[in-house]
Amino acid sequence: MRMADALKTMGLLTGAVSILFLSLIPAVQAEYANPSIPRSESAAYWLDQGGMLCTYGNYKAAVRAYEKALALAPNDSEIHFSLGVAYAELGDYANALAGIDKAISLAPDNARYLYGRAWCLLLAGRAEEARPVFQRAAELGSIDAQNYLQRQATGP
Repeated sequence: MRMADALKTMGLLTGAVSILFLSLIPAVQAEYANPSIPRSESAAYWLDQGGMLCTYGNYKAAVRAYEKALALAPNDSEIHFSLGVAYAELGDYANALAGIDKAISLAPDNARYLYGRAWCLLLAGRAEEARPVFQRAAELGSIDAQNYLQRQATGP
């Protein structure tokens, strides 16, 4: 056998053994775990999972995670807000505003929630309703709302 044929045969044999070996290893998906949150069925765990899913654009799964969090902590404003934002990303503005409005009812002076509501109104095509919400968020210290209003005042 020539050297080239021997190397080719050895390469095929090595490839076959590698495939066989890899087929014996069970395939598992890496799971995200935040080390600062105990791995449990807590509202904090599901809120964190929802945030991670949003980061990667999986808003439908994020909604499910936030709903699990709400089942465990129905009066947590941050969960309601996060759920609203996920719905907004899906284009479901009615549910988005319902979630954000619930968050605002629980924490009425949260500038971030008001800013989120204003953006959701804009996305829903309700710019006239959004303006006073942007103004309230700016009054409460939202730099983003202040910047938005300033850009609107000076034009494009």
